[in-house]
Amino acid sequence: MKPLLMAALMLGFSLPATASDGPAHVVTKLFDGMRAGDGDAIRALVVPGAKLDRLKKDGTLHQGTFEKWAGWVDTLKPGQADEQVFGVRVLQASDDLATVWAPFQVLFDGELVGCGVNQITLAREATGWRILYGIDQPTSEDCLTFRERIEAGQTNIR
Repeated sequence: MKPLLMAALMLGFSLPATASDGPAHVVTKLFDGMRAGDGDAIRALVVPGAKLDRLKKDGTLHQGTFEKWAGWVDTLKPGQADEQVFGVRVLQASDDLATVWAPFQVLFDGELVGCGVNQITLAREATGWRILYGIDQPTSEDCLTFRERIEAGQTNIR
């Protein structure tokens, strides 16, 4: 029943990302920080202790944190890692809580190395939107086909 309810909520409240100061903009800034090799830019967008997990292709969960990821980003040269999001959608069921669904492709040193979907939960604080939690799931599908399919509106991950 819960998966059905969540699907209904996503269909009922899912909107294309547009607001320049909303949740989708925070996600864009997150990956701008990655491209810049700027872990502090990432840290400014997340609450302390925010989790960042990965649902692996074999179904196991790898648990991590945004802090650990930001530390890795700090080791990068600007432009070395480029996570490109596309087909971004925002589920906002209240004024102060939102989930961003952001399919992605990752390039490292200019080479396409992976793709999948990010799901990021944010809350609006007095100073604006901040990230509470993130999880991603890579796809085993060819990344160029995956992007074409997502951009054509076929949103399931394989």
